[in-house]
Amino acid sequence: MTYCKSSGLTFGRNCSSILHVSVVVWMMRHFLLVALLFLCSDTTASPPLQGAGDGSVSVSDLKISGGLRFLSATRAELRWESNLSGSATVAYGVNRQLGTLVQSNSLGTSHSVVLENLMPGSDLHYRIAVRHESGRKISDYFVVEAAMNYRLSEISQQQRSGFPKSKRSPSFKQGIETWAEECGGIIVVHHAIAEDCLSALLEQQGLTILVIFEDEIKLNAFRKNWYDSGIYGTHVTAQLAKDLPLEFANGVLVDVSALRQAIDWLSPSGSLLCVSNDQPKASAYRDVDFAWSNFADGLWLGVHSALEQLSKWDHQYGSPSNASFVNESLGGVDDTSDLEVRWLGRPGADFGIDRNPRMPAPLVVGGRLFHQGMNRMIAVDAFNGAILWSLEIPKLRRVNIPRDCGNWCADESRVYAAVEDQLWVINAATGEMLHTIEPPERYGSGFDWGFVATTANNLVGTVVPSGGIYEDFWDKPSWYDGINDAAASKVCGRNLMVFDKKYGDLRWQREADAILHSTITIHQDHIFFVEVKDPGLDQSSSGRLSDSQIWSNASVVCVDLQSGEEKWVSAVPTSKSVEVIAFGLADDDQFILETSSNGQFHLASFDSATGKSRWTKSSKWSEDNHGGHMQHAVLMDGKIFLQPSILDASTGEILKTDTLGKRRGCATPIGAGGSIIYRGGTGPVSLWSLESEQPSEFARLRPSCWLSTIPAHGMLFSPEAGGGCSCGGWMECSIGFAPRRNRLPYAEPQD
Repeated sequence: MTYCKSSGLTFGRNCSSILHVSVVVWMMRHFLLVALLFLCSDTTASPPLQGAGDGSVSVSDLKISGGLRFLSATRAELRWESNLSGSATVAYGVNRQLGTLVQSNSLGTSHSVVLENLMPGSDLHYRIAVRHESGRKISDYFVVEAAMNYRLSEISQQQRSGFPKSKRSPSFKQGIETWAEECGGIIVVHHAIAEDCLSALLEQQGLTILVIFEDEIKLNAFRKNWYDSGIYGTHVTAQLAKDLPLEFANGVLVDVSALRQAIDWLSPSGSLLCVSNDQPKASAYRDVDFAWSNFADGLWLGVHSALEQLSKWDHQYGSPSNASFVNESLGGVDDTSDLEVRWLGRPGADFGIDRNPRMPAPLVVGGRLFHQGMNRMIAVDAFNGAILWSLEIPKLRRVNIPRDCGNWCADESRVYAAVEDQLWVINAATGEMLHTIEPPERYGSGFDWGFVATTANNLVGTVVPSGGIYEDFWDKPSWYDGINDAAASKVCGRNLMVFDKKYGDLRWQREADAILHSTITIHQDHIFFVEVKDPGLDQSSSGRLSDSQIWSNASVVCVDLQSGEEKWVSAVPTSKSVEVIAFGLADDDQFILETSSNGQFHLASFDSATGKSRWTKSSKWSEDNHGGHMQHAVLMDGKIFLQPSILDASTGEILKTDTLGKRRGCATPIGAGGSIIYRGGTGPVSLWSLESEQPSEFARLRPSCWLSTIPAHGMLFSPEAGGGCSCGGWMECSIGFAPRRNRLPYAEPQD
């Protein structure tokens, strides 16, 4: 991002008319915005300007943290927090001349406005200005790429006028609208009730409505009618019921006669709306356990509990325990041929940065797949790939995760994202940026939010000196593959904080000279981490420490999650080598510290309850480049998997070596029960069967250079993260796989 400053040019009377005109145009382009922003702002609602002199505009003093969420093809919500209070105005347009103004209703530091009449297919440029008591402040330019607006085109009033008119009650119509808004994504509607429901469903932006038929003649007639309306194929489509895929719909709206087949269409996170005067019978739904409630006039809502039983990947390495395994076995599948594509599509490579800078992992929880790109995030339905929402967040980027930690986590209802000095709390269903949580006042200016994790009732975080988090992604140093270069320095926090997740109150904090982010591990009521005791570090402005600053003064510490009470402190095994990485992972019995140097991975196990050493072991690297020397271990089913070796997790004994497949490339492995998922010998995503000890692969499907393919919710997800690679002709799309299954024959609805 760039911004403009006054050039200091002066103009005399003898300038040529051509020069005069060009200068005037130049000045208008670069300075008219400033005049417009403040001449058009509501000065009567603003505090009086004090010490502003001639009212000059300052750029450097204004700090903006927030994001933009597209509401439709032509509307977007801009939500931000400012370090300065005052009336705020946004200027926006298709280029840097901007041209359209909208003013926030807030006089504080939290603001939200809706940008109207955006131009589809054109980039969005905007700036933010604040009238503060210390003077007029203006932000840098922000630019949002047009291709990042995934919303469907809007339905015109003329098109709506041709919709079939429902004969149902207003309560019925309102019930359908409310239900559809909660579902999002793809909704299946049985043709028998389509005429009564379509107009209500199409009131909701972003839905794809799939009308199902048993009769091909009726299907074709429906297609022709809606094609003529101009919205068929985007908002509305139609299929034969027997051709529908399995378990894909966010919502299914059917007459009671079609209940028997609906189970095949409904995703585990979806809900069923049944048109019936009486509560549906369970036996009609193939004995699937549904909780029914009377939703509205003539509508019954059915919700099943399948989602609660599914595994989730809600943190960087699966869970805060960092095991890189979440008890997801993919139904026992250990060969790629036994997985089928459930969906594929966006986002593509233009969404991300590149494959190389080792970005945060995607997350899967609550039926949604969350994925990060180039200062942006997106929510995709886990079971059908429908894009639910996306956010453009200019300060989101974090890279070199092996020397740091992820910058986000999620639960069923919220996404928590660290953006500069704040933690944004985001509605997981809609993408609405709800509010922020800030570190203690002492850690204001000069510090950023570092680590973040969520537990049942808590949010855990750290603060790190500003500039400590890695953001560079360009050129070879940003591969972050070195052994002892500057990029091997570890990001360290200064303060460990625990907040109440519901109310945002600070429960406790532990100040420290340095805490290695990559080692912070939470299991049950324990928080484990490597802490460096060196008071001199407090005077350092850097949030990164080299090995010479870490290991001579380092200890492993365990504190109580609920109270912050220190449970034990144990010495770290002595090391005079350059440690490429340092990771922490835990199970019920132990915390394991993994480091890497001199051709070997080093593992040290500490008893969870006492901190006493249980065992130490070293195992060889597979190679000293392309990530072979910096893998994150997998802790699964009592074993540790660290290519090319398998170790007993209870004793550290090496059970097998020269196994787990020939690897290629920088990705780190993860566990899926009967297999290890890794980047195989020819480069694509591969599964190594622990039973047959043979690999299988998805040809032309490339993961990122760290962790982008994850198993959860009974599926395997590979959102696009391999773009920019020169080592093969890779597909650049996002894919969701699931174990192959046989479907029951389609049952015709009963009269």
